[in-house]
Amino acid sequence: MHPNSQIATSFLNRALRLCVFASIISFSAFSQTVEVTKSTRIEKIEGKQYYIHTVIKGQTLYAISKAYSILISDLVFENEEAIDGIKPGMELRIPFIATAPSSATPKDKRLEINGKYRVHTVEKGQTLYSISRQYNLSVEALKQANPEMPEALSLGQNLNIPVEQLIKPEEVIYTSAKIENLKDTNVIDPGKINVVLLLPLYLDENKNSYRDSAGGSSHEAVYAKSLNGLEFYEGAMLAVDSLSKRGIKATVYAYDVPDDATLANLLTTNVLKNADIIIGPFHGKRFEMVAGFAKEYKIVCVSPVLKKSDIAQDNPYVSKVLPSEEIQIRELGDYIGRWNCKKNIIVMYSGNEDSVLIEKLKEGIKTRCDSAKIHFLNTKGRGVRLVDSLIQPGVENIVMAFSHDESYVSRLVLLLEKKNTKQRVVTLFGLHEWQDFENIEVEYFQDLNLHLPVDLFVDYSKPEVKNYLLKFRDKYLAEPGKYGYLGYDVMLYYVQIIRKFGNDFYLHPETIHANGVQSSFDFKKLGAQGGLENQNTFILNYTDYRLVKVN
Repeated sequence: MHPNSQIATSFLNRALRLCVFASIISFSAFSQTVEVTKSTRIEKIEGKQYYIHTVIKGQTLYAISKAYSILISDLVFENEEAIDGIKPGMELRIPFIATAPSSATPKDKRLEINGKYRVHTVEKGQTLYSISRQYNLSVEALKQANPEMPEALSLGQNLNIPVEQLIKPEEVIYTSAKIENLKDTNVIDPGKINVVLLLPLYLDENKNSYRDSAGGSSHEAVYAKSLNGLEFYEGAMLAVDSLSKRGIKATVYAYDVPDDATLANLLTTNVLKNADIIIGPFHGKRFEMVAGFAKEYKIVCVSPVLKKSDIAQDNPYVSKVLPSEEIQIRELGDYIGRWNCKKNIIVMYSGNEDSVLIEKLKEGIKTRCDSAKIHFLNTKGRGVRLVDSLIQPGVENIVMAFSHDESYVSRLVLLLEKKNTKQRVVTLFGLHEWQDFENIEVEYFQDLNLHLPVDLFVDYSKPEVKNYLLKFRDKYLAEPGKYGYLGYDVMLYYVQIIRKFGNDFYLHPETIHANGVQSSFDFKKLGAQGGLENQNTFILNYTDYRLVKVN
C-alpha cells in the first residue's frame, strides 16, 4: 500500500439477499464528512409525509441517517436507488416522523434490525420449529423473544429474532471500513509495540468502485476476496482501541498483500525488519515467504488462518493460531476416552486416506483409557449398513465417522436414528464440517447426541462476547463474522503477551494460555526447532437444537 493511501469500502451482499450500506469509519483524521442539515422541504407522497433531502457532495448515507434519526435500512427502503450509492443532487425521501424499522413483506425479504432483534415475517408453511432451525435458535428462545406470540402462527406475522443468535461466519448485515497504512514510514516508535498486519485487501480491485462523474463516491460491490481481510482489520482495530484504553500502546502498520511481488517489496522495508510481530498473510505460499524473513530477523510471525502443522515445524518464530485437523481429532479421542472408556466404540472410515486421523483418534482415546476396545470398520465402496452388526444392546454405542461427504453422513444418520433405542443407545461423533451441512435435520443430530470438534466457537451468553458485539456494532454499524472475531482475538492476545513477557514470549508457551471471544489459546512447541501451534479444540454437542461447548 502506498503511503497515506486509503479507500472507503461498502458492498451489497446480494447472494445472501442482505442490505449492505456504507459509512466512513474514522480511525484517524483522513477524511471529513460534510455536515447534514435537515431539509425544510416536506411533501406528501401517497398519503405519507416526507422530508425531501437533496444530497450534497461529501454526504454519506450514514451521516444523513444520523441527521434524521432514521435507520440506514429504512432510508434505503424508502429510496431503493440508494442501495447502489448516493450522488450529489439526488433527492431522498425521508419519513417526516422517524418510525421503527419497516416490516418487510415475504416477497421482499429485507433484513430488518430493531435494537436487539431481527424482524422475521412468517411465510406460508412455516412453523416455530422451522423458523428456529433457520436462525439456529431453540424454540424456547424464540418464545422468550416473543412473549405475546399466539399459539398458532399466521401468514405475515412478525417475530423478533435475537440478533446475537443469528450471526454466521459468512453473514454480514452491513459494514464498512477505511483501509489505510496507519503510519507508513520507516521511523519506528520505540515506546510502542510495533505490529505489522499483512492482509488480502485487494485495494486496486476496489478503488475504481468509488468514483463518479462529479468526483463523489458511489457504492458498488466490493471485490469478494477483500471481505475476510477487511473484517479481520475491523476486529483488530477494535482490539487496538481496547488496548489503548488500558494504557497499552501499539503502532499498527496495515499492508495490502494481493500478490507475491507486493510482498517481496514489503520485505525489504525497515518497517517489517523492525517489527515486534507480523500477523499474516492468509495465503500459504506468502506466509512461507514471511516465515523465512521472520526467522532471519528473529521476529515472531503469526499465522491466523492456516491449519497445516508443517508451516511451524522447523521455524521457532512461527505461531499458528488454528489447530490442525490432526490435533482436533486427537482432542476428540481424548474426550471419548475420558467419558466413554467402557462403552462400545465403533470407528467408521473410508480407506487409507483416513489412516493419520485414525491414529490420532486412537492416541487420544488410549491416553485416557488404554483398555478401550475399538472396532474399526472400513466402509470404502460399501454401504453404511455394515455398522448395524457392531451396535450392541445394553450398552452405549459410540460411533465415530470419518466422512466429509454430506450424502454419506445423511444415510448414516438415517440408519442410526432407526437403531437408536433405549436398548441400543447410539452417540454419534463427526468432523467439524458437519456443522455446515444444510440437508440433514438438526433434530436427527440432536437425537443421536452428535459431538463435533471445531477450532473456533462463539458463546453468545458470555458477557465479554456481548460487550464485543456492542462495540463492533457501535463502531461499524455491523455484525462481526468469523474474521471479525478472529482479528480482535489475535491482536488483543499477542500485543498483551508481548507487553507482559517481551518478544521472546514464544520460548515459554506454557505460561500464555488465554481465552478470547471466539478463540482460546493453548500453545505447544513443535519440537526443539519448531514454532508454536494452538492445541485448543472446542468439542460441541447439539443441545436444545443448537451447538454448545461441552469440554
